[in-house]
Amino acid sequence: MNDIELLQTKQTVSLAKRLWAHIELADPVTWNSPVLICLCGALASGRTAGFNPIEFRDWALVALGALMTGPLGTGFSQSINDYFDRDLDVINDPERPIPSGRVTLLEAKLNWIGLAVATLLVSLVFANPLVTLLAALGLVLAAIYSVPPIKLKKHFWLGAPSVGLGYVSMSWLAGHVIFAPLTWESAVTACINGGLAAGLLFLNDIKSIEGDRLHGLQSLTVKLGVRKALLVSFAVINFFEIVLMVLAYLWGHPWVAGFVLVAIVVPIYNQVKLYRDPSHKNFLRYMLASNPFIVLIQFISAFVVGGYFG
Repeated sequence: MNDIELLQTKQTVSLAKRLWAHIELADPVTWNSPVLICLCGALASGRTAGFNPIEFRDWALVALGALMTGPLGTGFSQSINDYFDRDLDVINDPERPIPSGRVTLLEAKLNWIGLAVATLLVSLVFANPLVTLLAALGLVLAAIYSVPPIKLKKHFWLGAPSVGLGYVSMSWLAGHVIFAPLTWESAVTACINGGLAAGLLFLNDIKSIEGDRLHGLQSLTVKLGVRKALLVSFAVINFFEIVLMVLAYLWGHPWVAGFVLVAIVVPIYNQVKLYRDPSHKNFLRYMLASNPFIVLIQFISAFVVGGYFG
């Protein structure tokens, strides 16, 4: 390989790394929940007047909604959070694109601006003002979560609920209104699932306690301590699951209520274990035990609201 070919190879690798760093800013791991929740919202719109699972056009609309709420909307949330949390990431996660130097501050800023514009442009494709309004509200929530002086994540009782509302509830509502007018049952269920997400996010604060404490960020874990924060997280998760269980029973679906009861009882062993020993190993065990139930609850609740169970 001559010098010119070697230089071209280095430039290609450098470009590839930079492009990957921009994708990392949008944090693809976080896209899964809004994408699935958007589909849940579509299912909740109803099997007759709303989303039709045998229509290709409806699947195309769901895919477009998932793109809006996941890679674009949630990507914006993650990217702008990285931009304004770059000092924290130096301690908590120094391999992130900004502290590691793989993107400049200007490039990072252009990243989240581009994702915000793309989110709004995609929302306009649906020709439904309510979809665009929900997309805009999701962007606003994401911004005030991360951007000073409001920075909701500084207020430990507001940060996680705002993310649960923006990531989950807004995605559910958007998925629904793409296909049909919103029903109160769907709106309530969207809020319940957003509450479940908030409980999980309270739990997630444990991982970043060192950086949060050093920079004076009053997360729930910093303010209350690890074990008290765990109790709050478990209480929030279990509370919203109980609400859903009661509603499922009142709506005439006792077997769904029974399943939700199982979803409450089964992870309790791992909750106790994590409380006694809040190690990373037990944290992963609890997440592995509870997350499958959370996902199933989301889909089952969508089927209930959408009238798929009679």
